[in-house]
Amino acid sequence: MKKIIMILTLTALSVTVSKFTFEFVSYFENLESQEEIVELSFDSYKDLLTFFEKIEYDLSKKQVPVVILKNLPRDMDRIEDVQLKKDLFIRIMLPIILKVNEEIEQEREEIIKLSDDSCELRHYLTKYKAKTKQELLEKVDVIPVEIALAQAAIESAWGTSRFALEANNIFGEWTFSPGNGIVPRERPDNEIYEVRKFRDLISSVRSYAYNLNVSPFYREFRAIRAGKIRKPIEDGLLYYSQRREKYIQEIKIIMINNKFVEFREHKACPIQVALISGMNLVK
Repeated sequence: MKKIIMILTLTALSVTVSKFTFEFVSYFENLESQEEIVELSFDSYKDLLTFFEKIEYDLSKKQVPVVILKNLPRDMDRIEDVQLKKDLFIRIMLPIILKVNEEIEQEREEIIKLSDDSCELRHYLTKYKAKTKQELLEKVDVIPVEIALAQAAIESAWGTSRFALEANNIFGEWTFSPGNGIVPRERPDNEIYEVRKFRDLISSVRSYAYNLNVSPFYREFRAIRAGKIRKPIEDGLLYYSQRREKYIQEIKIIMINNKFVEFREHKACPIQVALISGMNLVK
């Protein structure tokens, strides 16, 4: 049975914010279980900042309003204030990362309860390319928030890259199916890869998390996360970039300089927004 999640509750606020739309989006089309979520879309980063002000979304607070943006404001690359750009990008990405981690945790809890001979367990074994329940549980686990934020910042240039803005591709994922992505301008003539297009930001984050949880390239990442290897978890991302050790060092610098570890304690919380009429919030 299809499960419906209303992330944003419709009620009234005594404010008017222009230029954003409300829509339903379904995902994981090939899976039996589907959800629908409510997403918001803003044309301008200034409109988004105004909206965040009205709902009192402040990164210094431990409560993160569950505001799921469909895409980045198209003028993210025009923000001249570097700190403002960083703060806005974090506020956009943090609720989405927390939501995806919640979905993974729900799957994990369900898997723990399943019997070894159940059809549901076989479904998860196939989905996560695992042979045993123990291997499955090592794969179905959350992505540390500080890692996801650091990689999102690096791969999307804090939400200003061409691929982030045009393709909702936050983590630089490729596709080898011609026509399903954007061709990089610097791609060699003998290559066929494209930068993958995603319908929305949350699809990009889901794909990224699934990649880290399934790909053999990140076996060490998962082993560190499971406590089998004692070393910084970012060291398990050696093969995420051709820059190898330099990439790992960049992740560490980004996490330290921006105090991303502090976001481990942040929790998602539902919010209420006004009923939408046309392109405006109304009483």
